[in-house]
Amino acid sequence: MSNFSEGIADDVKKQLKDARFQTLQQHAAGKGGRVFYVLKTAATNYTQFVADHPDYKSGDGVVTTPAVYNTIDAAIGACTANQGDTIYVMPGHTEAITSGSIAADVAGVTIIGLGSGAMKPTLSFGVTSSKINTTAADCTFWNFRCTAAVGDVVTAFLHATAAQNTRYLDIEFFATSTFNFINCYTLGAANISDGCRWERNYLRTADAGQLALVITGAAHNDLKFYNNYVVHAATVAGLLTSDTHNLLGLDVRGNFVQTGQTDGSVGVLVSNSSTASSGSIVDNDMKTADAAANVAIPIASKVYAARNYIAGADEVGTVVSVGTLFDNT
Repeated sequence: MSNFSEGIADDVKKQLKDARFQTLQQHAAGKGGRVFYVLKTAATNYTQFVADHPDYKSGDGVVTTPAVYNTIDAAIGACTANQGDTIYVMPGHTEAITSGSIAADVAGVTIIGLGSGAMKPTLSFGVTSSKINTTAADCTFWNFRCTAAVGDVVTAFLHATAAQNTRYLDIEFFATSTFNFINCYTLGAANISDGCRWERNYLRTADAGQLALVITGAAHNDLKFYNNYVVHAATVAGLLTSDTHNLLGLDVRGNFVQTGQTDGSVGVLVSNSSTASSGSIVDNDMKTADAAANVAIPIASKVYAARNYIAGADEVGTVVSVGTLFDNT
């Protein structure tokens, strides 16, 4: 790697160099995908970075596609479905999201944001219809900040068509009581989101209109929620609302949720009352404004729940074991 930016740590530069070398080897052997990069033209040493990451060429030397792009969507468009292509979004990168500026429409692509804290790539949602459309299966979004720049952004990520097995890892949502998301992820028609996974997502907002991290109006199988952190002021579940729709194979572990619910009987983690639902909700922590009637998921659901601690309005959490153990076994 060259001196793309003195602000990028040596270990990040090594990660990029090693990843590109390994992926190029795999691609040449027909065993893996290509690596692409997203970087604004105004970035420090942009020209040198492009020179260090030359275009991909065919066997006869004809350029097939560049390796560096200025937007995430353009990089996705360069990928080939189900070949293991990877996109690295560089530290400090920002994009303004509209209703169609990013479409995850190539299956099997992994999109990784590099950087942490203020240098984590930031996606800004500036109108209520702003959203990222996920319309292909087996994709991964990893390590991004999503910020609301207007009130009541309807949803940040929309599963419009087949988006099975999509993973959302280390995604942070930043909102206020003025600029907020109504919800973060909306799952579409039945079973187009089967196998999707949310891990280490972060949402903290004082907005009382915030819905759950994920909402769905249809049945989906094998949804997974691991180690997410959700704090909102609304009177709805923190992780998932699905009403009476069947959730088969639901897996919810290690999450923390705090809501403004005064009636926790509707479900603090998951709101679902289908007697056909199945799966497990284990080892989660919750807090609500309800002092008595909290449950991780409504008792009517047949999802197994055990070792979940819930603190109501009268419990301040000053000792390790405070809270009510909710166990529907």
